[in-house]
Amino acid sequence: MLGRKRTWRGKAAIVAAIIFTLFISIYYLRLGPPNKSTYIGERRVAVKKEQGRYLLYKEGKPFEIRGGAGYKFTDELLRCGGNTLICWDTAKLAAVLEDASQHQLMVIIGIDVPGVQYFDGYHNTPKVDSLFAATTALISRYKDHPALLAWCLGNELKFPNSISYDPFYVAYNKLLAMIHANDPHHPVCTTVINVSKNNIVNIRWRVPAIDFIGLNIYNSIRTLDTDLSFLKVFWNGPYFVSEWAPRGGWESNTTSWKAPIEKNSTDKAQDYYDFYTRHMPLQDPRFLGSLVFYWGSRQEYTPTFYSIFSENGTPTEIMETMKDCWSGNKTQHVSPQLVDMNIDQQLHPQDNIMLNAGSAHSAAIQVKTTAADSLSYHWELLKEDWSSWGKVWVHFKKPMPEPQAFINDSLSAVTFRVPAKEGPYRLFVTVSNARGFCANANIPFYVIQ
Repeated sequence: MLGRKRTWRGKAAIVAAIIFTLFISIYYLRLGPPNKSTYIGERRVAVKKEQGRYLLYKEGKPFEIRGGAGYKFTDELLRCGGNTLICWDTAKLAAVLEDASQHQLMVIIGIDVPGVQYFDGYHNTPKVDSLFAATTALISRYKDHPALLAWCLGNELKFPNSISYDPFYVAYNKLLAMIHANDPHHPVCTTVINVSKNNIVNIRWRVPAIDFIGLNIYNSIRTLDTDLSFLKVFWNGPYFVSEWAPRGGWESNTTSWKAPIEKNSTDKAQDYYDFYTRHMPLQDPRFLGSLVFYWGSRQEYTPTFYSIFSENGTPTEIMETMKDCWSGNKTQHVSPQLVDMNIDQQLHPQDNIMLNAGSAHSAAIQVKTTAADSLSYHWELLKEDWSSWGKVWVHFKKPMPEPQAFINDSLSAVTFRVPAKEGPYRLFVTVSNARGFCANANIPFYVIQ
């Protein structure tokens, strides 16, 4: 009996050894290449680890990323204490870099890399060669620009496990090696959604030459410390929060027809402050900085959901909030302060409002005013950008306002007529003051026939 137990244990040990050897073999066979740059001089921008803390250095001095995702409003960014923008639009890149340079701002250049959803392209040698040639030309053109801070190779890519995706990793690592070889003076990062454990582990394993990682993170920033601690055994490297806002559209409360309920700009400004001061990992020794989303005006869910500025470039209170966050001083804000928006005096955004086609209703916005305020109002009624919800957002184009919806759209209280066509709509109001700021709010409703 004793002999049988020893035999069983011996066989189990052999099997375990074979499995372990197989695992180690697979790990090293698929381990990505390290950074093979032979440059040994001082780099203009570099990530260094000193006394257990990662720091980004620019021209030999520590540099913490403070800025916005976007490429406009550089005057305002500088005045607020920001120092960095990220730009993904290479058609505008030359102008963006020059503008940033004039304002002593730095730019992270985003390089669009097709994701694994376009994986068949990585089996197509001419397509891969074309991507490599275009990226090489981009690096060559801008690598010596004084406003360049870093390269971001791909946004929210998926880094899968399957061995069938090896052609993607080969192409990605080839691009990464080319950037390091041609431009040793600027680090390369990539971004992932939230603290994506699978993606980060695979980046660490399959793409070890990446210099740091960007986290595009929204409401889950509340659990960032816990999520990062869970990954420490696999990855304990430097990162920055490459995109953040208090709540993504997919994380918001919704109406019964799944329209996200958007807070007004006054409430959002407070949320931005709370998220930055309570949840941003400012003391984490791995943290390199953050970019707020969105430093500009952008149609995504609505024209105002993430926009820190209006379409005509007027800042909202969120800009004042970011100045407070970056300076560490809470200031007296001069933006209009919104109190309440309603339809028919009693209906609010969370009320699942159903209105009959063609019917007339009242709407009003209540504002906290001071003697120094001189307010103006502008109302719009838009059909929801319904077709792209739940899919990849590719249009980012504001719907045209419904014509002849208001008798007078410049009052604090208006009468509007509901469109004749059934479907989801949203009522918007923008309140501007003489101090150069605006506030906005909206209410979703559904038209029935």
